[in-house]
Amino acid sequence: MSVQHKEDSIRGMRLERLGIQPPADWNDVEQVRAVKVKEISAECSAAIYAGVDVGESHYSLTEHDQTELLAQTQAVKEGAAAVPYHADGELCRMYPAEEFTALAQAASAHVFYHRTYCNHAFAWIARADLAELDSIKYGAELPADLAERMAAIIAAAGGGAV
Repeated sequence: MSVQHKEDSIRGMRLERLGIQPPADWNDVEQVRAVKVKEISAECSAAIYAGVDVGESHYSLTEHDQTELLAQTQAVKEGAAAVPYHADGELCRMYPAEEFTALAQAASAHVFYHRTYCNHAFAWIARADLAELDSIKYGAELPADLAERMAAIIAAAGGGAV
């Protein structure tokens, strides 16, 4: 097996694990970009869904969890003194409004960070050549201009890195 064929096979296995069809032609920059966007998007969703730790508890952030957090946040905004919710593996309990607000803010910051990173990674992918595309992995340090822009957006939004 040639070195190039082995590298293509490894890349293909990684994509298959994510449920993504490899490009038909690894030398077609547009095909590779399209696949890279799907890869980064899937890994971003996985990072978000993995959730956050708040206090001594862990909270997953699947789409269902995010919807429930939004609904309970709205109840708090409308004046509820406490709302029902639960951490992973724990029984549902009533969260005082202040405690639930802290949880919702941590979850929101987590989602915001990962969505913002993903958006900037997409910009990186759009301008990358074939050689650089292979080095783009979720969580990799962004190029300086994109990292600076992302930091400015997060700071302007009043958040910090998660």
